[in-house]
Amino acid sequence: MDVHTHYPARDPDVLAIENRHSGFEEPVDGLRVSTGLHPWYIRPETLDADFEKLRRYAVQPEVLAIGECGLDKLAATDWDTQCLAFEWQIALAEEMRKPLVIHCVKAFEECLAFLKDTSVPVVFHGVNNRLSLIRPVIGAGYFLSFGRTLLHPNPAILETFLAVPLEQLLLETDDSRADIREIYQTASELRNIPEKQIALQLESNFSKVFKQ
Repeated sequence: MDVHTHYPARDPDVLAIENRHSGFEEPVDGLRVSTGLHPWYIRPETLDADFEKLRRYAVQPEVLAIGECGLDKLAATDWDTQCLAFEWQIALAEEMRKPLVIHCVKAFEECLAFLKDTSVPVVFHGVNNRLSLIRPVIGAGYFLSFGRTLLHPNPAILETFLAVPLEQLLLETDDSRADIREIYQTASELRNIPEKQIALQLESNFSKVFKQ
């Protein structure tokens, strides 16, 4: 299971969720998709119209999650626009009872404040942060998804990865061409547990988040 990829699924044996931040008119028949307004690409002058497109698109059953959405202090998009778009998408996820996939860069405190009353499952994707930043996310009970950084982890990422309870762990390829099987294998080696064990746990986690 690849919970977050920016490429169309190529392997029928991999259950992949393709992420889309635009192209809301493209068909989703037979696919599994997450869709949202990414903080890199939103603009205040088009936000209302883009959100309405997202709302119409996200109602489809093939759209399993809202996102990636969130906050990014390194993005060119102005902060107020990011916050408004994030707030709207949290409300949309609650309305549609679909999980949220979160993009967060240097804004964990702010993201967690927006999410504090959220009742749908939440996945922080692309985790590559030191443990001091991630502890509040773990404490909130949210899911954390790791990707290609596991293949060559630095000590800080390794510490974070080992601290995440298996019950809150997911794996992804994101925008890389990495093989999700290699990421699974590496994750089991880093945890020093059988790959079958981590696969079964992540299958359970995936089902809890995406109701699949």
